[in-house]
Amino acid sequence: MLIEPDAELGPPRVKASPPAGPFNGEVTITFESERPATIFYSTNGEDPRTSSLGRVSGESPITLTIAANTSVKYFASVDGKDGDLEEGTWLRAGGPKGTISGVVVVGGFAVNKEVGLFRNQELKQLGKPAMPTEIPFLFTGLRTGNHRLSAISDRNDDGALIPFLDFQSATTTIALDLEDPFKAGPENVRIYLGASGSGLGTLRGTITLPRPPALQNLQISLLDPGALTGGLDPAALLQQLQNGYQIITTPNETEYPYVITDLMPGQVNPVPSLFGFGNGGIALNLLANPLQPVTIVADQETVADFAFGPVTISGDLVLGSMSAPTGGLGFGIVAAKTASLSTGIQAVLMPVIFMQDTTTMTSRASYSGAAFRGNATVNLRLFTNANGANPITDALTWAVNPFAAGMPHATVNTQMTDVVSDISLP
Repeated sequence: MLIEPDAELGPPRVKASPPAGPFNGEVTITFESERPATIFYSTNGEDPRTSSLGRVSGESPITLTIAANTSVKYFASVDGKDGDLEEGTWLRAGGPKGTISGVVVVGGFAVNKEVGLFRNQELKQLGKPAMPTEIPFLFTGLRTGNHRLSAISDRNDDGALIPFLDFQSATTTIALDLEDPFKAGPENVRIYLGASGSGLGTLRGTITLPRPPALQNLQISLLDPGALTGGLDPAALLQQLQNGYQIITTPNETEYPYVITDLMPGQVNPVPSLFGFGNGGIALNLLANPLQPVTIVADQETVADFAFGPVTISGDLVLGSMSAPTGGLGFGIVAAKTASLSTGIQAVLMPVIFMQDTTTMTSRASYSGAAFRGNATVNLRLFTNANGANPITDALTWAVNPFAAGMPHATVNTQMTDVVSDISLP
């Protein structure tokens, strides 16, 4: 279409359509002069009037298709008359309207497992990666609104990707607005599945149980290396252990992969723990190696595996009048610990409730703890609430600190079978 038919004697002018500005996906720009003319343009920053480097020419109209930020210099010429040099910049604001694209960054935790990506309720299957990788994804035909993206991997290899049961990434919410070019087609979205962002590290491994857990919660906590050698208040330590990273357990599984992402580089003590009901309340069983912390390295994965054992230790407690809590009903903790340079510490806290015999003035209770490692020497010590003491923090301090004072009240050697050991105190 001619712009100014009555300007035939002057230098020709050029109109670009669509005009310079943001676009989505790719755009085809049409350069058209007001009358028949030759159009010259360049996209490399050179002046097409004085340089032939990268210059393109053609009879009006001429088109240019771009899919990235591009600055164009252009003019028209006819009969030796050059029009004014025009310049415009077209900005790629994102992908095509109504699309969301990016990659799922898959860490070692999800290797050889089915991977998918949920957008709200829609699942896009992404295959089974053979190594840590980045898997591209694209959603099309989307409308204005919030779109929640969450990657997921088949934790239990049952062929089904089920949120909350299988391992999933954090949810990323994309606000799509088809009227705003910069929000109409978000791209380069990164979803991390068992992987960490740039400059951060990942810790992963497998925790093995001797038998499927029953009424037990499995979790892993990351502690400062000094926390297990007296550098942390026992109440704060117990709080950290209780607030560890939860690992979903099932009635028929004994091996549980775990992954913790976005960790700052440095040393940490990973401490897996089992929380379950004992004879007198919530029992705690944990593994730790305070003398051998693991090192988190930026942009790398660190692997740390742990295994609980198959042995149960149980017995009866008899406290004489000198040791028995006052008031008829007493609370206590039987703390058990075993330590070696190769495997570190296993600490087990077994709560008990004492009943007092008013005739003999003795107090009695039973204790039991499971998942002890075999072929180990286990020291047992009883802590009670006598004289206002806090048996939980006292027992935890003694059990996890390899340098803690206090002789054991009993010592047992485990093989691979259950052990019964009674404890009597005056």
